[in-house]
Amino acid sequence: IRVLSTERIRAVGAAHLTIGSVEVTTQVVGYQTRSIRTHEVVDRSALDLPPSRVMTRAVWYRFDDDTITRARVDDRELPGALHALEHAAIGVLPLFTVCDRWDVGGVSTAWSSDTGGPTVFLHDAHEGGSGVAEMAFDASDHHLSTTLDVIRSCRCETGCPGCVQSPKCGNGNEPLAKAAAAALLEE
Repeated sequence: IRVLSTERIRAVGAAHLTIGSVEVTTQVVGYQTRSIRTHEVVDRSALDLPPSRVMTRAVWYRFDDDTITRARVDDRELPGALHALEHAAIGVLPLFTVCDRWDVGGVSTAWSSDTGGPTVFLHDAHEGGSGVAEMAFDASDHHLSTTLDVIRSCRCETGCPGCVQSPKCGNGNEPLAKAAAAALLEE
């Protein structure tokens, strides 16, 4: 993901929330064949396809080093904490916007050169945007607190489809750090 323009910035708790335009590049590099009965991977096949680029709208949460330190999220856990936060935030976003989770994409990174720190991006999945980013920006206070409530209230230990796993994750739901995501959101 690449930031093209920044329009508005505000604080949401200890996070910095920004809205703007982004370019999202995706590339399918392979697929897995799974057993219908056991869901185990039985084969992996590589693909050589060109990348796809979409210019769209996004909101992004940037977390500074002090916030991460206060949350006691270490460097090893940070990628999984941000990834789990991204998935949970996308999962609850339809409560605050006119969308479903398939209308929104996400990218989380422990370092973005465009934002200068650890960042969770939530972007419209449609070329030019569909207005979801704007609604997410306006609902951000309630959105993040609800995201924390969902993670906290789930009884699973390390993450499940009810809290931090996503059915559309391009990384196979790895890494995920549910407890570290909750600690970051609490901070």
